[in-house]
Parts: sequence; structure tokens; C-alpha cells
Amino acid sequence: MLERAERPAAPSRRDPRETLELLLDDLMRALSFEKAVVLLYDEERAALVGSFGIGVSDAAARGLVVPIARSDDPIASVLRTGVPQPVRDATRDERVPPDVREALLRMGIGPLVATPLRSAAERTQAGPEGGRRRSPGWETRGAWAGVVLLSRISGVSRADVEALIPFARQAGETLSLQRDVELVRETGEAHAIENEWLWWMVNGVGDAVLVTDSNNDIIMQNRRAEDLFRAGDEDSPGKRRAVWMNNFLFTAALSTWNLERAPATTGREVTLVDPFEGSELIYEVITTPATNYRVGMRGTVSVLKNVTDIRHIGEELTRGQQRLQSAEGQVRSERDRLDLIVRNVPNPIIVVDNDNRIISMNPAAERLFNPHVAAASATHPVLANDARFTSFLAELRLDPASSKRGELVLTDPDTEEHLEMEVSATEIRDARGAVAIVSVMQDIGRLRELERRRLEQVLFDSEKLAATGRLAASIAHEINNPLEAVQNALYLLQRQVSTAASGREYIDIAARETQRMSRILRQMLGFYRQTEAMTTTDVNALVEEAQGLVAKRLRERGVHVINRLDPSLPQIRASADQLKQVVLNLVLNAADSMPKGGTITVSTQTGAGVESELVGREGVQIQVRDTGEGIPDDVLAQIFQPFFSTKRGKGTGLGLWVSQAIVQNHGGTMRVRSRLGHGTTFTITLPVGGPPSDARAA
Repeated sequence: MLERAERPAAPSRRDPRETLELLLDDLMRALSFEKAVVLLYDEERAALVGSFGIGVSDAAARGLVVPIARSDDPIASVLRTGVPQPVRDATRDERVPPDVREALLRMGIGPLVATPLRSAAERTQAGPEGGRRRSPGWETRGAWAGVVLLSRISGVSRADVEALIPFARQAGETLSLQRDVELVRETGEAHAIENEWLWWMVNGVGDAVLVTDSNNDIIMQNRRAEDLFRAGDEDSPGKRRAVWMNNFLFTAALSTWNLERAPATTGREVTLVDPFEGSELIYEVITTPATNYRVGMRGTVSVLKNVTDIRHIGEELTRGQQRLQSAEGQVRSERDRLDLIVRNVPNPIIVVDNDNRIISMNPAAERLFNPHVAAASATHPVLANDARFTSFLAELRLDPASSKRGELVLTDPDTEEHLEMEVSATEIRDARGAVAIVSVMQDIGRLRELERRRLEQVLFDSEKLAATGRLAASIAHEINNPLEAVQNALYLLQRQVSTAASGREYIDIAARETQRMSRILRQMLGFYRQTEAMTTTDVNALVEEAQGLVAKRLRERGVHVINRLDPSLPQIRASADQLKQVVLNLVLNAADSMPKGGTITVSTQTGAGVESELVGREGVQIQVRDTGEGIPDDVLAQIFQPFFSTKRGKGTGLGLWVSQAIVQNHGGTMRVRSRLGHGTTFTITLPVGGPPSDARAA
């Protein structure tokens, strides 16, 4: 973490780094020098010895030793003459000793300027002309003498020499003890104040700021960054794991970005882990390459801005936009589908505004109300229809209800036939509050005609059935009396004739056939006169009982029965015996239609079904479906007629006739569907409350 700077102590005057480093750093920045090496005169070695470097390591600087014995050495001559001197390439200059050239080559110093370094306290002696001369010892107690090598890879010039003359004078003055102490103290105070403000500046922002070295290791970070990248032993294992993961992810991201050779400053994103909550955090990272010229180290300054909420909001907005676009597409599709439906509805549909002006109408309505669609000869009926409809709407507006019904007589523009229309008008409001009226018309004249014909046919069929029933009952009654006498005679004859007697089998045949005739007569009487009492009946139990009576017979025929009975089926008011007879008859007929075996599916369900005539009444359905060969259409139209049978020599032709009568006596219906090769399905629909009261009374 970036710590507050402590007030520095006064440096020792024997340490040239603390005296010269700041001055050299400013000089290098001003003149764009990249590297510097400070050489101090060592009297014992009679040579200039490296003390420290800027832009090069101190170890490399200390390994540089320049003897002063060679008079042609440009570096040694600067110490003697006190005049700065440029060297275009010290690594190739033959005047420079070979070992010095090698040392400079290792430090990457080629072009350089050598400038003298002398303190004001340097000891002087009188010359032969009475003047002052320098001591042959280049260092005295409390003073320094040496040379500073300043290097720039782009080369040096005489202008650099001129620029360094003030530096030599300033360095001499700075190296004096009093100025040295003052300069260090003032510089320390300035750095302390600057570091204090820097501390507040870096830690006062809400973003994480950190500095990494060339190996992408974090060397400095503010408090926000510490929350993400530093954990102590006292922290929980979860936090330590999250911090380790963050360091790994950030280091990997930095390595990838460095390989991309992106511009100096650019914004990128990295995903980290919240060490406290464990949630995912998205950071925008702004990286800036940095160089510490004091130590010659390159690194990267990274600022991490938390954009998690912004990204989530953006993602949510994107999802919302996608949902909106999807909903808009669905609305358009629904609108097109609705428009297609409306345009293909055969009933006229008209939408008018609050002033009774037509806004929209479908093709069926355009034929009646649009004069541009109608033929020239039909213009008058169209205008008359529009006037009648406008007057009709004006009358409906007097009714405060939002939905209104009424009848209107219009004229067909093509045939000039009068059309009796039932109009359903409903007020609607759009999002702006505008009122419109949607009117749907239905030609009830044709419906009334169809209903009248249907009722006539029902009445005709009822009268025909009633006449047939009365005739059947009369015949049954007349035949039943002599038949009873024949049965009694046969019974007495069977008692008198032993079973082994000749002709006994003929007596038995006669007895069985007379019993069958008796059953037929009873069925005919039962069809005409219903006497069974209506009780609460469980239809599911009734179906299972009927199947139990013929289960063995069905198994012998290879017929498999599947029950799909609705457990929530309500109980109904009915005659259990008669309904059992109907189910039994249907199951046996289904088995007879499958001589080679097959499957019979019996199902029950709640509801009257869409094809039922039990409008507005609660009902149940019983369905019997087989996998037989099916019934031809010409036969299907006759199966409910009395005495019609497809069982050659076996059936009486009254089973379905009687079954249908029983169902109708219960207020229900029996329907049949069949396809050749796909089987036959009988559907019985019964009202839960039993037959209507008028039917029971009849």
C-alpha cells in the first residue's frame, strides 16, 4: 500500500548519492539524458571509481574504474581540465582504455558527455606565478572531486557541453557542506509534502490503483486495490482464495495485454471475484506504461474502475430491448393473424368512431356498406344499409351498457333480398381514451329457417317413432298372449317327455325360440313404455359391471378391453339397469365386429362435448371404440332403424334401436363415427341431472 511519507533525516555529507541524485535526475529530465554514472576520485588507487548510477545498476556503476594516468583519456582529462567534454561513442573510442570501454558497453553507455564534479572546499595551492593551483591530491577532507558521465543513445553534441557548464558550477556549489545540508533538508520537506498529498490523491479516489513491475508483480497499491489483491493470515480461507484468484486473473490479463502491443493508454475489462461476497465483479482497466528513471525499472500503472452495475444494467437493457422487439414482433404477428381472421370471417364486422364514421370493416361488411365495392346498380341498397345502420347505432347509444344487442334488416346489394341481422355492438377504448364501437352482424334469418326445418324434421321423426312404437306395442301385446300359451304347453310337454325320448330335441328348440320371441316382445314393450325408476348412478361402476358379465366371452374371442375411466366423473340420475343394457349391447356389437380379435376401448369423461345438444347443461360422455373393419356409409345411415341387422341370421335388428331409445329417454344422445379399416366409435352423452321434467312426465 502507498504509505504516508515520513520526514527524511538530514543525510551525511559523505554520501554523494543523497547530494547529487536529485540534481542529476532533474538534469537528465531537462536534457533528455537516459543514463548517468557518478565517478569519484580515489586517491589511493589514483583513478576515478564509480559511486552510483541512474538508469544503470549501482553494482555495474561501482565496477567502472578509470585510471587518470593516461593523458589522452577524455574522461580523465575532464578531471584535470575542469571542462566538460563530449565523446561520440565511448565504446569505440581508442583513447578510452579497453577495460573501461567493455564496462561502458555492458551498461549500454555509448555516446556520452563527461562533466567535472568539484566541491567549493577543494584544497588549492599557490602556483609559481603567485596564483592558486590545484592540489595534486584530488580529494581533501570534506570535499569531493570526480566526473559525471551522462549518456543519451541518440548521441551528444557541443550544445550539451554548453548546457552542462552551469551544472558543473552548481554541482560545485551544492557539494559545499552548508548548501548540501540545506538542499537536502528542503528537498526532503518538499518530498514529504508531495508524498502526503499523493497519498491522499491515490487513496481518495473510489477506484483501485496499483503499480506492477515488468514481471506483472504488484509493487504498490492503494486501499481499494488492497481489498482485491491482498489478504492476511487472519482472513478467512474464502477471502484468501478469492484474493489469490484475483491476482492470478489480473496477472494473466496483464500478460495478454502486453503481448497485444496496444497503445500506451487503453481501456480493457477483467473479471474478478469479490473477496467479501464471492460475487463476480467486472472492472474496466486503464493501463499506462511507466518508467522509474532512478532505478531504471519499467512498470505499468493500472486503474480499475468497477463497472459491474453498469454492465448488468446494460445487459438488462439489452435483454429488455430484445424482449420488446420480440413482443413487437409477436404483436405484429398477432395483428396480422387477427386481420387475416377478421377478413375471412363470413359475418360482417364494422368499427365506427364516436361520430358513427366507419373506421374499418371486413370484406363481408364492405359488400353491404361500401359503395365503391358494390356494382353501380347496387349503390342505392348500399346507401340504404348505411342509413339504417347509422340510425340503429344512434338508438343503441341510448343504452348505457358497454355491450348491446339488437336486430337490423338490411338489403343484399346483389339479390336485393332482405337480410335479418343480429348486431352485437361493443364499446372499446384505446390507450388515448378514444371510443370506438365494434359491431358484429350475423344473418339470423337463415339460422331461423334452418332451426324451423330441423324442428319439423324432429317432430316428424318423433311422430313416426311414436306410431312405430304404438304399432310394436300393439303387436307385441297381441302376440304375447298366445305365445304364453305356447310356452306353457311346451313346458308341460318337456315335463312329460323324457330327455332320452325321440323328438325331445325338437321340443327344446321350440321352447328356446319361444323364449327368444318373448324377450323380443318385452324389448318392444320396454321401448314404447319406460317404467324404470331414475336413481343416482355411478357410470364408471356401471361400465365395469357390464364388462364383468361378458369378460369370459371376450377373452375366448381374443378381444382385449381397455378402460379409460375419469375418476372425477360425477354421478348422474339414470336407470342403472337400462344403461347397463346399452353398454353391454355396444360392447358385444364391438366384439362381433372383430371376429379375429382386437381391442375395445371404453372411456368416460366429464362434459357434453362440442357436438352435443345438451346446451347449457352439465353432462358426461361414454365412448366405446373398437378396432374392427368399420361400417360402410350406406349401412351407417340405417343402423338405428328397427329390424335392421348386419348379422346374417343372428341379430334381431333391435339392439341399437332400443339402445338409442333408452339414451333418448334419459335426455341424452347417441352418435356414431366409423371409417372402413379404422374401426367404429359410439359416443353416448347423458345429462347429469337426468332427463328434463317434461320428458320424464311423458
